[in-house]
Amino acid sequence: MRYRIDIEYDGTRYSGWQKQPNAPTIQEEIEKALAVIFKTEIPITGSGRTDAGVHARGQVAHFDTPDPLEIPKILHSLNGLLPNDISIYKLEEVHPEFHSRFDATEREYRYYFSSEYLPLLDHMTAYWKYPLDFQSMNEAAQYLQGDTDCTSFTPPDPSQPHLRCIFFEARFIKGDDREPHTFIIRGNRFLRSVVRSLMGTLILVGRGMLTPDDFRTLISHPNRSKAGPTAPAKGLVLHRVIY
Repeated sequence: MRYRIDIEYDGTRYSGWQKQPNAPTIQEEIEKALAVIFKTEIPITGSGRTDAGVHARGQVAHFDTPDPLEIPKILHSLNGLLPNDISIYKLEEVHPEFHSRFDATEREYRYYFSSEYLPLLDHMTAYWKYPLDFQSMNEAAQYLQGDTDCTSFTPPDPSQPHLRCIFFEARFIKGDDREPHTFIIRGNRFLRSVVRSLMGTLILVGRGMLTPDDFRTLISHPNRSKAGPTAPAKGLVLHRVIY
């Protein structure tokens, strides 16, 4: 039997999603809880990795069991065993061939940031104490739509067949009333640190240090050394995974 779980977590004190030696991770915490319930190891597969310090509102994973589950009981038990910064808000049986990673068609990330300190949202808000030109940032972000070469915005990775992503949406929403600003980006896949690197570069556009045309050139003529700094992890949230 295959089951899907939908997960929300505050990634502040974790070294990302994927289990690794000598570091706390989201995957490890959930597998530990499953092992207590089932008295055996139950590996889970996530829709994708989130880096250290990155959060999620809509991470998805799947796992297999030999027998049907009493879903309400198992869901209650899981959340009772998990730390308070991880919550499984949905557990459901799915087709035996469902795959949380390979069946996903789109993923949406949101990056939250502000120019003033927001105490209640500090754990998931990045700060830039500069005036920002949102019109220029949105103009630049439009160049991401479509099949995009992300070589300027991600570390070299020999394991990847290519460094291209298809982005369906990329835009900024300006916050108000002490709410953070939001960068929304939705695509078929995301490479390592790519959203944070894009965000750091688009902030330079907002500060007038790069023009929207400079940003377009980074896509058409990749040069990682000319991209902006990688933005802090704490502003980044995996918002949803679409199947």
